[in-house]
Amino acid sequence: MLSVKPSPSIKKYKDACPAPIAVIDVGTNTIRLLVGCVKEGNIVRIATDRFVTRLGQDLQKTGRLSTDSIEKSITSILKLKGLCKKYGVKKIIALGTSALREAKNSEEFLTDVKKSAGIDIEVISGEKEAELTLKGILPSLHHSIATFPNFLLIDIGGGSTEWIYYSEDKGQKTENIQNLKMGSIPIGAVKLFETFIKHDPPAPWELQIIKDEVKSKVKDHIFRQLTLNFDLNLNLNLVVTGGTTTTIAAIDMSMDKYDGDKIHLHRISLPTIKTIYKKLVTLPYDERSKIKGLEPERADIIISGTLILLALMEALNVKEVVVSDYGLLEGAIISYHVL
Repeated sequence: MLSVKPSPSIKKYKDACPAPIAVIDVGTNTIRLLVGCVKEGNIVRIATDRFVTRLGQDLQKTGRLSTDSIEKSITSILKLKGLCKKYGVKKIIALGTSALREAKNSEEFLTDVKKSAGIDIEVISGEKEAELTLKGILPSLHHSIATFPNFLLIDIGGGSTEWIYYSEDKGQKTENIQNLKMGSIPIGAVKLFETFIKHDPPAPWELQIIKDEVKSKVKDHIFRQLTLNFDLNLNLNLVVTGGTTTTIAAIDMSMDKYDGDKIHLHRISLPTIKTIYKKLVTLPYDERSKIKGLEPERADIIISGTLILLALMEALNVKEVVVSDYGLLEGAIISYHVL
């Protein structure tokens, strides 16, 4: 079982972050927390934590958040609020993504969270999610921007996949993020798993349907919007983030304890991802969940998530990806810091 690397002591960072900010990402599969601040243009990450609550479970069938997933999510948010208090956080920013954008009873959930935890969750658009994710990643790339003069950022989530194209060559600087090409694709690891996978291990035809679905959506959403501004024959840098991609990196590195600092900017080749994928699809859930680097709670959706990544790489003719452990949480801290 993959555990989270313990956070450094509070004392170590009290000078670096005298007034830390906390961001909670209420996602389709996972609720994540980051406590930190911005200092001298860099993000200081004091503490991170996460709970797999599967908030979007059965959403494709019912159109609603289930009572069980709501209760589990609220319990997790209360635990994260307790951690925030431990670190002296005065401001908590909570953001809701795909599941809360789609569920018919999202407002009920938001009201319950406010009543139970005293926290207001802002449900953001897919485009806003992509924008914040880029903001969170860019500072960590600036030291090696020559390696990333232009790149396509992909964030594979549980219910949706966000993308944004960034070009330093064309003067598209950080402050002009709102002018960049970006979007949200309605595919995610949880959504595709619940819609198409009915066997364990998945049947070959189920996997092919997912692959075809991803490639179709990529052409509809990315190719169409970038059109003449995007040349697939150039050496495209593909930067990927989200639970699926960081998990693939953890498997590649055989991690016993999740270490985001080691995963950040880890490069994985297409052949390596294919090798990991072939292993995943041949094992039933019970055996798959024992793979080093893979959280048991993610063992069911990791196949559909990995297939999204593979289909994207093939559609975009990319042979290697750079994995980012930074993203939406860091971007929200940066946005709050500059307000």
